[in-house]
Amino acid sequence: MSRAQTNHQGTLLILEKDEHTAYLLDYLLSREGYSVISTTDCEIASQLLAKIPPTSMIFLDVAFCSDGQCRFMDTLRHIPAWRDTPVLLLAEHYTMEDVSNGLQAGANDYIVQPFHHAELLKQIKRYSLKLHHA
Repeated sequence: MSRAQTNHQGTLLILEKDEHTAYLLDYLLSREGYSVISTTDCEIASQLLAKIPPTSMIFLDVAFCSDGQCRFMDTLRHIPAWRDTPVLLLAEHYTMEDVSNGLQAGANDYIVQPFHHAELLKQIKRYSLKLHHA
């Protein structure tokens, strides 16, 4: 799990199976001023929900929503403080069924990998604006 860096933009939680992708996201988003908490372990991410305050957004590898189950999303949406946290699925090696499972479990949207840095930032800003206007 990576440490969070000081920021002014907000905190993002990344749950990504691929360590390289997790590192890349951490690096890109930290450079944009976000504090990033990342892990490749679904169980650790679920435990973090009880230990840290809700983040501005969660990036969730769609691989954690395969086989018709998305346990992390189930846990997340049953914790009142985290219930409205936007979740963006990261879809690299995926099927539309996996994406559909994640969306049905409560994810807000998905982005296909490889993603463009600008598109990633646009999605973050989009959901940040929705939260502030809700």
